[in-house]
Amino acid sequence: MFELTKMQWSAQRTLQGFMCCAMCLVGVGCDHGAPVGASVQDQMMASQEQPASPAPSPVAKAAPSRTVASVNGVAIERKDLIDLLLRAKGLTILQQMVLRETAKQEARRKGIAIVEADIEQEYEFTLQADQFNGKDPDKLTPARREQLIDDWARTRGVSREELRMAMERQACLRKLVQDRIEIDETMLRKEFDRTYGEKVEVRHIQLEASRYFPQIKQRLERGEKFEELARQFSMNGLSKRNGGLLPPFGAADDTVPGVFIKAAFELKPGEYTNPIEAEGYVHVLKLERRIPAEPAKFDDVRATLTRHLKARLTATAMQDIGARLLMQAELRIEDAVLREQYKRLQTAKEIEGPALLGQ
Repeated sequence: MFELTKMQWSAQRTLQGFMCCAMCLVGVGCDHGAPVGASVQDQMMASQEQPASPAPSPVAKAAPSRTVASVNGVAIERKDLIDLLLRAKGLTILQQMVLRETAKQEARRKGIAIVEADIEQEYEFTLQADQFNGKDPDKLTPARREQLIDDWARTRGVSREELRMAMERQACLRKLVQDRIEIDETMLRKEFDRTYGEKVEVRHIQLEASRYFPQIKQRLERGEKFEELARQFSMNGLSKRNGGLLPPFGAADDTVPGVFIKAAFELKPGEYTNPIEAEGYVHVLKLERRIPAEPAKFDDVRATLTRHLKARLTATAMQDIGARLLMQAELRIEDAVLREQYKRLQTAKEIEGPALLGQ
């Protein structure tokens, strides 16, 4: 996932339902010279995972059907297959297509051409960010690269076609922002402190409201493990699978809200906080360990810091412009099934995107 600054947390959370299908397909991070996956703020602020397939909606008039298969002489009609696909995954795929189209339109408007090499480069960034799961330190062969992409897509529950849409969109966004990124000495010094300074590693439980905390506290006092309660009670779809564990962060990390930094650095290992409110959620933090600062010299790591800071700022800028383009889009959904799904989920605040034009 892309790293965000504090200012973008609210925008990411409100747009998450509409955008997560494509925005979270790829990741860029930077820590100790190596890209990382989901960042601290991604995992802290990730709300509940997307709900199951939306309930049935009115079906639009279908075109004349054709048989796509038969079972023991009984035909399976194309329209029935399409109706089922629309109900099951139609809105998810449409979201990704809308996100890609907004980026492509803006690139065309700016006179920016996207070629196949740009899209292929996005696959490379994705694999680099995943660090090949610790494998393949040498240059990949074409066959191995394809295998890794297949593995990456399968483990994240996306198809190669969906991944391709995300790569094309990211290529557009990257070209839109790549000339805007400027880095000065102050920014590098701050990045040095963020990367090599003392850090804390915490677990968290994300709750909808503080009224749920007394039950958590009671069970902790009975000796139940924090990580097991995180798996059971946390709303956070990303970190709960790891028992609420978040990536380490330092006191100089401006990608993490100050309230989390202050609370975490005041804890002793094994201690946990009272409820902390931030960005519409309540969090309980437990300090796992303090990680001492590393004895790195600024001049020795300047080039690495510059490269990784630029990657992080580029990712943030890409996410900013992607969110802006989406919310400014004039969206009309003609299909009745998808239109009703979109309107229902938007009304329930499960997704947020542009208002439907004239609908």
